[in-house]
Amino acid sequence: MFYIILAVVLLADQYTKYLISCNLVENQTIPLFPGVFDITYVRNTGAAFGIFAGRTWMLSVITAVLLVVLCVYAITQRKKVPKLEIVSLALIVGGGLGNLITRLLYRYVIDFFNFYFWPVFNVADICICIGSLLLVISVLIIEPRKLKKEESVNK
Repeated sequence: MFYIILAVVLLADQYTKYLISCNLVENQTIPLFPGVFDITYVRNTGAAFGIFAGRTWMLSVITAVLLVVLCVYAITQRKKVPKLEIVSLALIVGGGLGNLITRLLYRYVIDFFNFYFWPVFNVADICICIGSLLLVISVLIIEPRKLKKEESVNK
């Protein structure tokens, strides 16, 4: 399951970035809901919200190390941790790998979803955010409830 989700995320991310880069020029916009949501081709040399702009190698090294740690954990612990955590880790790793590949190839990440109240983002960013949210829900809400329920049954 981990590998399938990771592969789907990676393929979707790379394909959408490919479509954007082949059909738009930098900063070109396709208005969908003017003033609310557009497709806009942006080259982001930084991380989220453009922080650390221009620090491609630093971001690449940090990302690669984190991805290796998450992969090793997900693979070695896949039978011990809840499925929701494996799904969340696959989303995070797939998204992180998608952005890392683009950053290493071009020295920037291709972003294109443009909600006017938020920085421009891509499929990888969506998967990283959803995966992170699922991981928080699993670790902080679902698992503690399961443990509490098991403890009350064993008393």
